[in-house]
Amino acid sequence: MNPRKMHFSNSVILRALAVIFSLLLFTSCDNNSFRGPDFSQVPDPVSIRGLEADTLANGILIYTFREGNPMNPELPGLTARDQGFMRYSIWFNAGRGNVRDSSYEGGFMEPVFTDFLRREIGNGVPIFTGSYFNFLVTGMLPGSKDEDGEFNTDGEFRVALVPPSVSGVSDTLRYDIELFEILD
Repeated sequence: MNPRKMHFSNSVILRALAVIFSLLLFTSCDNNSFRGPDFSQVPDPVSIRGLEADTLANGILIYTFREGNPMNPELPGLTARDQGFMRYSIWFNAGRGNVRDSSYEGGFMEPVFTDFLRREIGNGVPIFTGSYFNFLVTGMLPGSKDEDGEFNTDGEFRVALVPPSVSGVSDTLRYDIELFEILD
């Protein structure tokens, strides 16, 4: 085959592939493709008015909104190496700003499986926090289940205010954390 014809046909094929690839790329990039997370179903922060805070050495304030109700009174509470089911929401500006992260993302209302040591929910989805998250949940007690195995809402509920010196962001982060179960 003539080298000139071969070069021309290769050039035409490469150009055609480039046009097809460009069309596929542009048609797949509509305005709906790059939406951020959906936090529209995240409940409002609970009121901590009248609650007394426990202050950690690093300046984190922890308010216990509701004490846990352990199924086994000998449970030591949640440790950083445990796994369990919980709900959480994190806000900027001490709860007056936008949601930073939440287990309610996408309208999901059930407690989520959480690996506290790895700071992951579900199938390896990272909890969008710093290393201090484990300290916020240590010692929490779970709720209980009814006879049908459904979670009751009497697990420990904590609110934590994390200052910028700990979080590394420009304002205070607020965590609402509700623990339902610690897994063996």
